[in-house]
Amino acid sequence: MNIIVLWLLVTPLFFAFGWFAGRIDMKTVIKQAKSLPKRLFDSLDALIESKTGVASDNICDIIEQEPQLTELQLSLGKLYRSRGENDLAIKLHNKLLNSQYLFSNDQKDNVRLELAKDFQHAGLIDRAETLLLKLVNSELYSHKAQDLLLDIYQQDKNWKDAIETAKRLATSDYSYHTEVAQFNCELSQEALIKSDNDEAMKFINHALEINRKCVRANLLLGELYANTDDHENAIKTWQLIEKQNYLYLPMVVEKMFDSYVCLNKTKEGLTLIRGYATLYPKLNFSDFLYQKLITLESSDAALDYLRDTIRNQPTSKVAALIMDTYINRSELRAEIRPDAEVIKTILLKYNEKLSNFRCGRCNFKTKTFFWQCPACYEWESINPNNSEV
Repeated sequence: MNIIVLWLLVTPLFFAFGWFAGRIDMKTVIKQAKSLPKRLFDSLDALIESKTGVASDNICDIIEQEPQLTELQLSLGKLYRSRGENDLAIKLHNKLLNSQYLFSNDQKDNVRLELAKDFQHAGLIDRAETLLLKLVNSELYSHKAQDLLLDIYQQDKNWKDAIETAKRLATSDYSYHTEVAQFNCELSQEALIKSDNDEAMKFINHALEINRKCVRANLLLGELYANTDDHENAIKTWQLIEKQNYLYLPMVVEKMFDSYVCLNKTKEGLTLIRGYATLYPKLNFSDFLYQKLITLESSDAALDYLRDTIRNQPTSKVAALIMDTYINRSELRAEIRPDAEVIKTILLKYNEKLSNFRCGRCNFKTKTFFWQCPACYEWESINPNNSEV
């Protein structure tokens, strides 16, 4: 009887203790749940204020508390990568691949894609390529994987694989014809360096078949003809560039003129190039024509050309060339000549400082012309007509 009474007294106490313990755990859970969005907002504030280190620390704390937030872990990996902490990004994504919270192959493929980006940014190109090749058949991430492979092949100058990848990526919305033509031109350039004219011709023809407006292909084809002393065809080929894109004419006029000289048609070549300068007054022919006119005709002819040019192209380079013409004239007073030399030097330095080739996509400026912009990696985006900007 005493035992029964004792149990009747003790049993409610057990229930009370259980209820009290449950209340304590629930308070902890609610407190953690309330603190979670606050930490997220703190991370967002830190990112807005460019405090990426603080943001990554806050997100890392949240993930330790809530490891099931896989999307947040992917975001943290991107943040590590943007900070240049590629080792932390690689470690995070490798750990995430073995996580129990990734339930589908698509989720794992997404992590593999991010891991490949980590390897690429870390310079581990072979590892990145191996991962991306496994994702080529992925239902959701095939296009992104091949897009990254195309970047890697261009970085490694693996033009043949780049061509095949670009062809697979081509759609009705974007054909990649500009890129594939340029890849063929790169292969042609390599063949020309090795004096393999047949191989060079093959790639040039491929480029023109893919993109008939590929200026570089005709520029290389003209060089191929000139190298084999077929100057008639070299000139005809280079003249086609005017219809493809006249902006590239300044890149080819000197080669064209040399072929005219080889054919003993110097006057005809000079007349053609002067015609280009008249038809396209904004293009930069001034230095070339000045040197040829003053050598082959007279300083008066050169001065007349420069006077016409400076009205359409008022640059410090043209002004310096006009000054140079006066300096070389015998009638210039001796006491003025030193001052004229100083003015010419200043104008040339000013032109050297301001004259650039500029990318039309990202506005990158360079002293050297590139077929592919070194900043945004766009092909044929740099204006070939350098100017003072």
